[in-house]
This record gives sequence, structure tokens and C-alpha cells, in this order.
Amino acid sequence: MYLEETVAQKAVEQTGFGKFNLKVTAVSAFIYLNCAFSITSVGFVIPTAACDFQMTTIDKGRINAAPMLGMVVGSGIWGYMADLKGRKISLLISLFLQFIADALASIVPSYWALVFFKFLSGIGVTGQLSIVFTYLGEFQPTKYRHRILSWMELSWAIGVIVVALFAWAIIPLTFEYKGDFFQMSSWNLFVLMSSLPALIAGIWLITLPETPKYLAENGEREIMLKVLMRMFVENTGKTPDQFKEKLSSCTIPSISDLVNQTEETENERTKKVVLTKKEKLKELLNSSKIQARTLIQKPYAKRLITTSSIMFCMTSTYYSLMTWFPELFQRFATFEKTFPEEFASVCTVSQRLAASNNSLHEELFQIEQLSDPFGCDSQMDTSVYVNSALLGAACIPFAILLPLTVNRLGYRIYLLFTATIACATTIAFFFVKTSTQNLVLSCIFEAFTSLNISVIFCVLVDLFPTNLRVMATAITLFVGRVGSLFGNMLFAYLIDDYCTVLIIVMAAQLFLASVLCWATPSRNKMRKIQGFPSKKIKNKAFNPS
Repeated sequence: MYLEETVAQKAVEQTGFGKFNLKVTAVSAFIYLNCAFSITSVGFVIPTAACDFQMTTIDKGRINAAPMLGMVVGSGIWGYMADLKGRKISLLISLFLQFIADALASIVPSYWALVFFKFLSGIGVTGQLSIVFTYLGEFQPTKYRHRILSWMELSWAIGVIVVALFAWAIIPLTFEYKGDFFQMSSWNLFVLMSSLPALIAGIWLITLPETPKYLAENGEREIMLKVLMRMFVENTGKTPDQFKEKLSSCTIPSISDLVNQTEETENERTKKVVLTKKEKLKELLNSSKIQARTLIQKPYAKRLITTSSIMFCMTSTYYSLMTWFPELFQRFATFEKTFPEEFASVCTVSQRLAASNNSLHEELFQIEQLSDPFGCDSQMDTSVYVNSALLGAACIPFAILLPLTVNRLGYRIYLLFTATIACATTIAFFFVKTSTQNLVLSCIFEAFTSLNISVIFCVLVDLFPTNLRVMATAITLFVGRVGSLFGNMLFAYLIDDYCTVLIIVMAAQLFLASVLCWATPSRNKMRKIQGFPSKKIKNKAFNPS
């Protein structure tokens, strides 16, 4: 296994870097943008669908949590799928599953049907998140992998901006149709339009091949050679014969053997197909046991525990706040219109809207709310769309800075810095007094937490060899999705009556993440893990110490 992945990576190095790599990067970035689109779009649906389904805060929490629950369930599926069927086919299945689920969610007239289809959508999204970084990374020469993976954060930021602009363009429209099995209003149209990026990404991905590393590990050397030739031709503009000549003259025997290997006989091919059909799943399960045993041994156990724990803490706070930001912005807008002379923090606003005390202002506000308890006679404030777009815009400077500096600074510096700032920002939510202050802190929080999560995805590709990478990523994502589900449900149950406790819990999680970031490899150690500077580890895929 190590030999095959080493051969594949060394062969990828021979193809150069150019048009093909940029094409794969563009598709992968669009898939990641789609993930941001799908996850953050839920936040715009909740305030606008509240009237149709007469939703309480707990009801809204279920819709927010449904995709996260789907992500938890899906995390255990896609790792096997990627190893069994390949990175590409798994991404295609996840994209089309999400598209179909979101398209159906846009027309159902039932609250629980909406929850169910968002659950299925979450299963699709987690497949994309589980595999897209691996798919992209396995096409890249080692020299460029860090930088290419780091650019993915920019696509997430763009996705956050675009979904806010989509919502602003569609949700304020005034039209409505309701039937027994079908309904359509502005928010339904928004959900339908939000499903289209998954369809576009799936169609685009069909034009690209499977990764060379996966093909090598599954003995598909002839197909791998065709993929490598395509990469070489598109990157350099030269011919396939020139690539074969380059491989043949390579001083590394395993590389030159790619073109000198003998043709398999027809009987060998038939036997191979039969064995693949009958034994593939069993071999995969046995391989998973071996991978699991390997992952709980040095040096991988520490890496897996560290990345999983950081992911849990970050996603628990990030995804809960990200999906609830439009609701919080709407609450601030409503509060400031009702009490224009008063200042309040996030917790005070939530307590007022929940009518948690008996002050005169609260009583007056409660009377007003009773006449329109689900917001049927009011539209989402324009500031909600603007503020949500600003959240994405705040991420762009850091998304550009990351790939330009990651090779110089290393991943650990970024993890430490972003987690610490996110923790400090969460504590600062206690002290905001206006919606503007809340917006500024929200932008800082969004920028640094999303950057931290993207860096963890990049770290996973480099910390684990190919035969462990998908499982390690799946485990880390599973823990992260449990965190996001935990955070969303916690948010729904605590925001109205126990807001202070909620912020303390979130700040504590981010503080723990900051501490755990110290356990990630330093820049020099990461380079050793990748097999760069030392002759002692030159021929090893990863440093065993």
C-alpha cells in the first residue's frame, strides 16, 4: 500500500503543475462553495418559514440541527464509499443526493418533511466535506499542495456572500401558492435555487478523472497512466508519447515500470473483476480494521485525537452561530425598532424577545408579539442580508493571506492564532450594546473560525498517508458533526432563557481548542512528516516517529 501511494505521488510530480491542476482546483472550490451555500442557506429559511409552519425557537432549532444530524450519520458512510468506489464517484453521489433532497425540501408543505429532506441534504454535504480536500490534494504535486488547499477557504467566503445576496434577491418577493402536496413562496424558491450549485458541481465533476493515488491502490495502473498522461498533456501542452518517454527515462525504477509493465491476459482481467465483485467489500472491512488499529497507534493516535478534538470545539460554535446569525440579526433589528433608545447585548435581546421578565417595556413588546407571534405580517429586515454578506466579506482578506503565507508560517501558527481570537471574540459578545458592535464581532468570529476549520482540513491531508487519510478525515468529520449537532441543539435550548450559560460554554470550547492547537506539528515537524528535508525519511511516505 505504501509502495503504491509513493509511486502514484512520484508519478504525479512528473506531470508538472498547470491547467489541469487549476481545473481540478476550480471544481473542488465550487464544491466547497456549494457546502457553504447549503449550510448557511438554512439560516435564511428559518425566519421566513416561521409563519408557514408556526415555528417556536425549538422548532427552528430542529431545522438547523437536521442537516447536522445528517452530517453525523453520513460521516460513517462516505469514508467506506470513497475507499470502495473511489473519490470521484463518492463526490458525485453526495452532490446529486444533496441536490435532490434540497429540491424536494423546497416544495413540501409539511414541517417534518422539510426537516427530513434537510437531514438527507446534510448526509450529502458531509460527503463533499469528507472527500473534496482529499480529491483535490491527491492531484497536486507536493510542492503546491499546501497553497492549493489553502485557497479553498476563499471559496467558502464567497459562498457565504453569494447565499446572502441570493436570499436578498429572492426572499423579499411576494407570491404564494399552497396545495395539498406542493407549496411555493419566496422562501421555497430560495431553497430550490440553493440546490442548483450542487447540480452544477456534479455535472462539472463528471468531466474529471479519478485520482491517481486511488487508482494505484486498487491496481488500476493502466487507467492511472491514462490519467497521468492527461494531466501532463494539459499542464505542459506536450504529447502523451513525450510523457511516456519521460517516465521511461526516470531514474526511479517504480516510475519507469509504469510504462514498461506487461499487458494482463484476458483470464487475469476476468479473474480480477470477479475477485473485485465478490471480495472488495470484505477486503475493505478487513482493511478498515487494520486502519483503525493503525490509527490508535503512534504517531497517528495523537494526531487523530488532536484534530478531532479541535474540530469538535470549533464546529460546535461555528456552525451553531453561522446558522443562527440571520435569526440573531433579525432579533436585533426588531429590538432596535421597538426600543430605539435602549442598548442591549445578544443575551438581553434574546431575553426580551422571549418575554423573560416583567418590565413595562417587556409587557408592551409581548402584547405586540401576540398579535403576530410568528412574523406573518412582517418581512425580514434588509440589514439581515447585508450583515450576512459582510460575514463572508470579512473572511476574504484572511482567505487570501492564508495561501500566501502558509508555507512560511506553518499550520500550527494559524490554528493557534485563529482559535485564540475566536475565543476572545466569543467572550466579547457579553459586552456588546448595539447591533453594529454585534456585527463587528460576528464578522471577526466568522473569519477566524472558518479559517481554523479550513486549516484543519488541510492538516488532515498532510498528517495521514493515503491509506489512512480518508478514514482519519471521516473520523475527524464525524466528531466535528457531532459537535455541530450538539452546538445547534444547545443554542436552540439556551439562547432565550440561558444565554449567558450558552456563551460561557462556547468560550470554554474555543479556549480548549486553543490549548489543543499546541499539540499539532510545528512547521519543521510537518515538513518531516511530508518527507522533505531528511535523507533518513526521504523514501518514506510519512515519518514514523
